[in-house]
Amino acid sequence: MVWDYNDFISKSLKMSDIADEMTIIQPDSIDYKGAGVVHASSFFLAGTEQGVLRYDNEGHFMNRIGSIGQGPGEYRKFYEMAINETDQVVYVYSIDTSKLLSYSYGGTFLSEHSLQLPEEYIWKFYYLKGRFYFYYKVYAGESQPYIYAITDTVGNLLSSKRDESLHFAQGNYYGFSSTHLGCLGDTMLVWNQYSDTIYRVSEKGEEPVAMWGKWNKRLTPAKMEDNEFSQCMVIYTVVETVHYFLCIWRPFDFKDIQWNYCFYDKSSGKLVNSEGIVDDLWGLPLLFPYYYYRVDGREYLEAVFQPHKLLDAWLASDNPKIRKQAESIDEEGNNVLIRIRLKK
Repeated sequence: MVWDYNDFISKSLKMSDIADEMTIIQPDSIDYKGAGVVHASSFFLAGTEQGVLRYDNEGHFMNRIGSIGQGPGEYRKFYEMAINETDQVVYVYSIDTSKLLSYSYGGTFLSEHSLQLPEEYIWKFYYLKGRFYFYYKVYAGESQPYIYAITDTVGNLLSSKRDESLHFAQGNYYGFSSTHLGCLGDTMLVWNQYSDTIYRVSEKGEEPVAMWGKWNKRLTPAKMEDNEFSQCMVIYTVVETVHYFLCIWRPFDFKDIQWNYCFYDKSSGKLVNSEGIVDDLWGLPLLFPYYYYRVDGREYLEAVFQPHKLLDAWLASDNPKIRKQAESIDEEGNNVLIRIRLKK
């Protein structure tokens, strides 16, 4: 299927169009600040400057997973996390040493393996059915970059993929960050800012699922090289849910900070673009999801807010139900996870 922006229907979407429940989670450990999060069905991991911390789904601290250091069973400061729920194992990939460490849910060190990766500096990895999937950031100026690699559980490289169609002239170019939110079942989406194709990857292999049309906002190497990208589409994320694909993007020009939410409805084939999403249910100042995951058959998007941003928005509301939400927020506490349950 081809996603051409000229085919997108412009529509102002509301939170009630996509979600039906919100949960407020403010983790109770002081070490949580600045954490990245990985979810399991009954808990989540927070990757902090103090190491990996485990919390229950209400945000109550449970235990630490290993520790940061250079000794046996320790990982370096820069790392990523994954969870094997079948065997109840937590994996920590120590990026600058290319080591994979395994721990029990209780934090006991189990094993360590060196990984045979084509490049060590990954930005996300997952465990699925006995394999590790590693994803790389693609930087402007880098030709034929690796976009993912797959290993077995002891670090042997099984396969990898480069974007062989991507070529840049040598030079220094502005870089764009991108985020991968999560998996749909046993599949993951693979994409980068400059590729016209979005792939789905699983244990069965790789398949193209969508292609961007040749519209004037597509970010290309030629536009980067000619410094003509001020109105190009910078993609924050592309995520697949049960019913739709969601792409969040904005023009590069910082004068226009409006994030656009593009939906491709799988059943109808319709393409819809909404300039932002108005929260008519809970008065959130902005829905900018950091994570997508499924628990007990339901889908969730999760956003991170500084406490004062929520308090400012909620206390200014004319709706007493929204103002009451502020009572559950500690202004001096950790950043707040807002968990949004998607409609079935």
